[in-house]
Amino acid sequence: MGSPSEESFTEIYRRYFSPDEDAAEEEAVTSACTFVLQTFEHIRPPPPPRPILRRTYILRDREAANERLMKDYFDAAPVHGPNVFRRRFRMSQRLFLRINNDLENTYDFFKQRMDARGYLGFTSIQKVTSALRVLAYGNTYDINDEYLKMAEKTTRDTLEHFCYGICQLYGKRYLRNPTWNDLQKIYEVHLEKHGIPGMIGSLDCRQWRWYNCPTAWRGQHTRGDQKGPTLVLQGVASYDLWVWSAFFGVAGCFNDINTLEASPLIEGYISGTIPKAGFHANGNDYEHGYYLGDGIYPEYSIIVKTFSETFDEKRKYFKKLQESSRKDIERCFGVLQQRWHFIRNPCRMWHKDKIRMAMYACIILHNMIIEDDGKAICQNYIPEDLVELPQATTEERLANAQLLRSREIHNTLKADLVEHAWAIRPIRSNNDHDEDSEEEVGEEFEDGNFEDVGLDAGENEEEEGENEDDTEE
Repeated sequence: MGSPSEESFTEIYRRYFSPDEDAAEEEAVTSACTFVLQTFEHIRPPPPPRPILRRTYILRDREAANERLMKDYFDAAPVHGPNVFRRRFRMSQRLFLRINNDLENTYDFFKQRMDARGYLGFTSIQKVTSALRVLAYGNTYDINDEYLKMAEKTTRDTLEHFCYGICQLYGKRYLRNPTWNDLQKIYEVHLEKHGIPGMIGSLDCRQWRWYNCPTAWRGQHTRGDQKGPTLVLQGVASYDLWVWSAFFGVAGCFNDINTLEASPLIEGYISGTIPKAGFHANGNDYEHGYYLGDGIYPEYSIIVKTFSETFDEKRKYFKKLQESSRKDIERCFGVLQQRWHFIRNPCRMWHKDKIRMAMYACIILHNMIIEDDGKAICQNYIPEDLVELPQATTEERLANAQLLRSREIHNTLKADLVEHAWAIRPIRSNNDHDEDSEEEVGEEFEDGNFEDVGLDAGENEEEEGENEDDTEE
């Protein structure tokens, strides 16, 4: 309860005492009340001062952590060999040092500097190791405090700078559209491995759970078949699991058709900025390649789907051929999530731009690892092949959009591919029985001329040993 005011004392005096007193007496009473109030103000103790909150500084031994890291992995005779290094860093030491040197030479954040207290900061190897450990194992940001002696905020800032640097330095090369020379090599490999000409890759979408989605956005990012808010990733992968096109960040309520229409893949064909290379199938020529998709995609000239019903042996064979070839993108998503647990676990970031940067950084690193292992179809990169094509005019855009959405071209292309695949199918030996079932025919295809030497075993070999005991330690 507060102290009485001067007006309240005067009102009490007028109510209980004589209201007929003269003005002099009233003024005396008012002065007395004012004096009493001033006395109360001086007697009241002052409020206690607010405490000054200071940040607690933990003196971490960064130099000892750096020496331990160098001794474990980067010395001439390290404690852990190359197999352990690849399993924990997801890449070879050669590729790691290349990324580390490029980041250190380009960005000041990765250079070792003095902090505000005059202590020497982290080295570039410590920062790159911290970012890769978070991406590889999907742990929280404070996981590096024990081994690398790095605080939670420093780990979070390092991851953001690392993803930004990867996208800026390597995005133009490792997340590019295939050039004309690349398309020729891709056509050749897919014809040899899958038995169909003109195939660029497989097209599909994948949902990534967004754990920290704002409440106001949960409606547009939630779909009925998902447990919570998600973000959509659309990718195109070839036989070597190289991601040739990636589009990420649309709301989770989008299905595959909406994502395709919003992606730069369709816009590139309409505007004429995507390089094209023709191919020949069943006596007919086509001016650009195509992507294998599932049944939800529309009947466009750049998408080849399977048959919902098969009436003859040719269609049955092509159905198995298309469905087995389309597994390239499924294998790619599996290897990508198994290699980078950060995108396998629910995303705990808040900002969409940072989430998008982290996803693209994981895809770029995935392509870099494939090239470093010598498993990429287009192993030799020629910067001169990257030619920016001019934008199409309005009339050309309308014509390109009409050809892109032509159902007639889609049906003609599918019919030619059925005949072409049937004509070059693996020849069965005379020892085979005529009563072979459809499953045996499928086994002949897998074991026939189209030998499958995919990257599933090689890519997941490093992941299978994660939970095994390390014999070297």
